[in-house]
Amino acid sequence: MKQVTSQHDVRPDRVGSFIIARAIPNAAVQFVGPIMLLDHLPPRDIAPGEIPDPDGSFAHPHRGIATFTYVLEGALTHADSSGGHGTVLAGGVQWMKAGNGIVHDEMIPADLRNRGGRLHSFQFWINLPARNKAESAEYRPVPAGELPIVPLPGGRAQLRVLLGEYDGNAAPIPTFAQEFIWHVRVEPMGSVRVALPPELPVAGFLPGQGALVSGAEVAAQRSFLLGGKGAEVEITNPSADALDLLLFGGAPIAEPVAMRGPFVMNTEAELTEAFREFRAGKYGRISYRAETA
Repeated sequence: MKQVTSQHDVRPDRVGSFIIARAIPNAAVQFVGPIMLLDHLPPRDIAPGEIPDPDGSFAHPHRGIATFTYVLEGALTHADSSGGHGTVLAGGVQWMKAGNGIVHDEMIPADLRNRGGRLHSFQFWINLPARNKAESAEYRPVPAGELPIVPLPGGRAQLRVLLGEYDGNAAPIPTFAQEFIWHVRVEPMGSVRVALPPELPVAGFLPGQGALVSGAEVAAQRSFLLGGKGAEVEITNPSADALDLLLFGGAPIAEPVAMRGPFVMNTEAELTEAFREFRAGKYGRISYRAETA
């Protein structure tokens, strides 16, 4: 089995009025294959009227990456300057290829703002190969019912394929460097082995409670790297509650990385050009729909 080679506490950060937990990058890990960021928005109960109506002030650009958001509870609405628009409910994901430049906004939809409720989500940033950085932007929302759920051997766990594939079951989202994101749920006091691609870097994150990972204790709100020989990892849930675990990774992209803020390119000259084009308005503007408010 693959073993835990290191584990790392999250770093708190603020995004608007929300406190998030940044799992990747950290002091020891900059990339896991092409995955370069994982932010966790822990469960937050939103009171009716607590969140103001969106006014466009949170809109921001990206270039050279794909963003991937998984909504575990609640809902999120997306709008962007390429005309992409959608609302993702609990269990669904939204993927946006920033490509050669886009402006987007992520908002809490009106129903959740007005009635209140719980929001719990994750966001990943995925570096794109140079050829895909030059492509047009694209947005794709995927509801929960279109994501494969694979029962795992032993009957005590299941794996939801959010991105990539598992055991022949693929999520309906493009990939560029064999990237994958899986949500594993293990029943109380259960144990399961998950097959891993042996040649790819793999990491995990425990958002809500601790677990034994190939025999190593990993606390809640920690990310971990897997290494060594073997093509499986064993996850044991010592709790009386169900355990949620994210596993993710992919093939390293053997190209230079130049990153500044929301742009990830290959050279400093490309970064300079990315900012120049954004300031010149070449990424376009968002046309907000009435239902967004």
